[in-house]
Formats: sequence, C-alpha cells, structure tokens
Amino acid sequence: MSQIIRRLGTAPTARGSASGQNCPDIFELADGNFAVIGTEATKRLHAQLPADTSLGEGDLIVTITRETLTHAKPDIPAVSSSLRMSSREVDGERPTADALPAHTPVRLGDLHIVKIQRRLGVPPQSRKSSPSMSGQSCPDIFELSDGNFAVIGTEATADLEPELPEDASRADYERIVVITRETLIEAKKDIPDA
Repeated sequence: MSQIIRRLGTAPTARGSASGQNCPDIFELADGNFAVIGTEATKRLHAQLPADTSLGEGDLIVTITRETLTHAKPDIPAVSSSLRMSSREVDGERPTADALPAHTPVRLGDLHIVKIQRRLGVPPQSRKSSPSMSGQSCPDIFELSDGNFAVIGTEATADLEPELPEDASRADYERIVVITRETLIEAKKDIPDA
C-alpha cells in the first residue's frame, strides 16, 4: 500500500469535525490516489446505489461530513486535460440529482432517513482510468440528503492506519478507503464551497 504524503483541507479539530475519536479526513497517497477516513455505511447505503455503480470485492461505503469534503476542495488538484469528460459534460450540461434514478430511503437508526441525492463527478464507466472498467471496483462519491457525503472505495484501514499523522485518528466504527485520483478530481467541480 502507498504512503500518505499530505492531508487535503484542514485537520478535523480545526474544522470542528472531530468528536472524541470520530475524525473524518482525506489524504493524498504517494501513488496519486486518495485515502478517506469515514463512518462505515455499506449495509445502510448499498441498496440505494444507482444501477451503474457496484461494489467490488474489498470495497466499502464510508460517509464523511460535509465540512470534511468542502474544506478539502481547495487542495484537490485541477481536472487534467487528459481526463475524459462524459458526453453530457462536453455538451456543457452538468449532471443533476434528477439524472440519478429514484431510490428508496434507508433508515439510519431511529432518528432520520438519509438517501442518496446525487453523484459528484461522472459515472465510473466514464472515467478513463477507473478500475470499474475491469468490473472489479467502482470508486464513487455521492451527496446525501442530510448534507454529508458517501464515498465508495477499497478498504485499506489496516495498511494505512499506521501511516496517519499524529493529529489524525479514526473511531472503531470508521474505516479508511482508497479511491482513485481521477474519482476525486472529477468530483471537484460538484463539491460545494466551504
């Protein structure tokens, strides 16, 4: 597994996202991919995934706070000219929540219902370097109805936890997943400003 080289955005304590051991975070890895620390939510959100998204062996869905992603946005590299745009993007039309099929809400505990609102970026099949092209994995990012975000990536907690900087940690219910560089770069244009 690749080494962590830098944090995107600010430390969880600086943005108010840390509560005890819960510290959602995003890091760039030496191989160019990104590691995301978030609350494991695969069972709760799997049924809501659009038809063009799947989970490969070893993939998890984690959720991160809105502040985690919006504070990381300025540190996400710009879209490279080598990244392929979807036909809708080429025509100047940005995908909206309406572009996703309707999903049945999933109950999260007894407090509220959260559902997937929209995809950030383009579908995995539209990304040139996506591992989904082989059918093995579909890294993806979705905005949820409660304002937080769901990230699909490959489980890497055991490999990356020892690499975390001193001001980063994770709770027992949080996992670290890795997403491709292209997944996050393509999503940047759809991430709200902080």
